[in-house]
Amino acid sequence: MENTDMITHILNQAFDSINKGIMIQDINRRVVFFNRACEEITKWSRADIIGKDCGDIFLCHTSTGMCLTEKFCPGMEVFHGGTSKGSRELLIRRGDGNESWVKMSVSPISDTKGKPTHIVSVIEDISDVKRFSDEVIRSKTLSTLGAFAAELAHEVKNPLNAMNIQMTVLEREIQDIKKLSGKSKKELLEIASIVRKELNRLSGFVEECLHFSKTGELNKSAVDVSDILSEIVSLLLPQAQLQGIQIELDITNRLSRVLADRDKIKQAILNILINSIEAMPDGGMLHVSAKCIGHEIWISCQDTGSGIPDESKDKIFNLFYTTKDGGTGIGLSFAQNIVQAHGGVIRLEEAPKGSKFVITIPTN
Repeated sequence: MENTDMITHILNQAFDSINKGIMIQDINRRVVFFNRACEEITKWSRADIIGKDCGDIFLCHTSTGMCLTEKFCPGMEVFHGGTSKGSRELLIRRGDGNESWVKMSVSPISDTKGKPTHIVSVIEDISDVKRFSDEVIRSKTLSTLGAFAAELAHEVKNPLNAMNIQMTVLEREIQDIKKLSGKSKKELLEIASIVRKELNRLSGFVEECLHFSKTGELNKSAVDVSDILSEIVSLLLPQAQLQGIQIELDITNRLSRVLADRDKIKQAILNILINSIEAMPDGGMLHVSAKCIGHEIWISCQDTGSGIPDESKDKIFNLFYTTKDGGTGIGLSFAQNIVQAHGGVIRLEEAPKGSKFVITIPTN
């Protein structure tokens, strides 16, 4: 009996030392084991959950808001013979009242006859990874929309200008036709006026598209670049660590506040750093620094990836130009538009290894 107690004690200690959540439930979905990592991830204590139905505690649901009843629970799927193993991303209610994304992988524990008696769930907090994915999707969507708007505007603008010129000529011709009665002439001019109004409306729409493609209207305020960089690094760190990438943030002195659109400047820097992370699939180092030089803030982003080929360095800011498989060639162009709209400059500089981008933003 002593040996059994000792083994149980060792197993409990081992499970508590694991950084992934381990939860065991019986066939009625009641929790019989809940390790320390589960407590940290879910913010529920063992006292809160042992002996209870986990569904009543976590209120699990999917990204579409669908509540996972017993029918859809990955653990119950195991018991009902649907799968030998189940894994699903779930949004759970935490003990502190907030919600978190978790990945739950479920496996059966069977008796000697092969009949499942318990299920063991391995729980991982993926909130930061989901947040990173959402930001990447948002970044690429905005970039794509901006590029599409620019292409659409350029394609439509010249024909509209030509039509406007032709409408002017047509109106003059109508005025000069002597055989037309006053009433007919008036009706034709009214029709021409309607067409011109619609052309003007479309021209206004085209200008809005061009405006959007150059990052749209700037909502400027006094912003702290240090805070923006800290937010971005916090966002990127979980994904970077998964890829074996270290991120160093170096802010050498107190940065002056800049008058800028906080969200758009953040988007521009984020685009650059996402590119850097994607350039290091096998791991590496991403060094981000910021300092005041004269009346400018210099932001440096340097990675240790494979770098950009010499023949591509003059083209990387061109819309739709990319050296990456599956790349859109939009992110750098979009970032450049944002920086230039703030009166700044973004450039690629020589680096001993990888790529180094420098963004300068005026402080006055």
